Amino acid sequence: MTTSDPDRDGEDTLAAQMPIAIGDQAPGLPAGCELGAPSVVVFHAPHWDPTSIEQARRYAGVSARLAGEPAVAPALVRNDSELAATFGVSGYSAVFVLDAEGRVSWRHVTGLESLSLPVVAAEAVLEDDEGVTLRRSGWTRREFIATALGTAIALALEPTIARTQTLAPTASPRVFAPGEPQPVTLMVNGKRIALTLEPRVTLLDALREYAGLTGSKKGCDHGQCGACTVHIDGRRVLSCLTLAVMARGKPITTIEGLAATAGGGSEALHPMQRAFIEHDGFQCGYCTSGQIMSAVAVLREPWGSSDDDVREAMSGNICRCGAYPGIVAAVQDVRNARG
Repeated sequence: MTTSDPDRDGEDTLAAQMPIAIGDQAPGLPAGCELGAPSVVVFHAPHWDPTSIEQARRYAGVSARLAGEPAVAPALVRNDSELAATFGVSGYSAVFVLDAEGRVSWRHVTGLESLSLPVVAAEAVLEDDEGVTLRRSGWTRREFIATALGTAIALALEPTIARTQTLAPTASPRVFAPGEPQPVTLMVNGKRIALTLEPRVTLLDALREYAGLTGSKKGCDHGQCGACTVHIDGRRVLSCLTLAVMARGKPITTIEGLAATAGGGSEALHPMQRAFIEHDGFQCGYCTSGQIMSAVAVLREPWGSSDDDVREAMSGNICRCGAYPGIVAAVQDVRNARG
């Protein structure tokens, strides 16, 4: 019997799917992008809310007006699309800046490389101390605007993307001082996420504030409401009471990846999610992700099958709207459907 090495599996995935590099010709252009002008292509997860880049758009618009150039509008493409596969970024959040000829002039792929902040892009096109030579010859003002927009969107794509880095093997393990941020690799929803975290960062904060997975909610932050429930090794845990470093290397499932555990695609719902909808198992919805994650785990745990057993098993998840009858009905519906 062989066992799977998550780190090795992640490396194999990257080896099989390498994003197109800077200088490569783009294999295709999304709708709205044409040759003859720089363009920005953003590959995002299906659940990502693109309204979060509105500030980036405004920033780019101001930069364009100051430079006397037309603004560059980003093209938004889902990372489960055929175009994402041709760019080599299926399943990854990524930003590509293409020049007027359709070649990659700048890129950032989440989890594969550290982010070059806008100032780094700016240094590439600023004149030297004597004001004579561009540090990267051939850049136009509009290409600079496109690159600045690309870096701004990369920052918006995941709020703390600058703290994400690729982990490289070292000859000898580094000893970190107490409290010093250190590399932490988490296996979340089947994907390897490399972060730099202080040891005191909770799994909930790592998921929400560092990895950009905001489905797990922070209700009380004291382990009393259950809104932050996720699965680690198939068991439900309160992520607000779990340190992220304690979960390194272990399979973590959040509400964003729950459907995949039932064999569903990116647009599918887990049977428990459908049951909550059919039985009105929520009102405001804030506790719902934690309720659903807990309910799925309950059906794997050795509880009785009565409504009272469900209420007892789910007692750690609080619904301040009082949708408990619908929650119990949803759990029982999924139980009965399984036979």
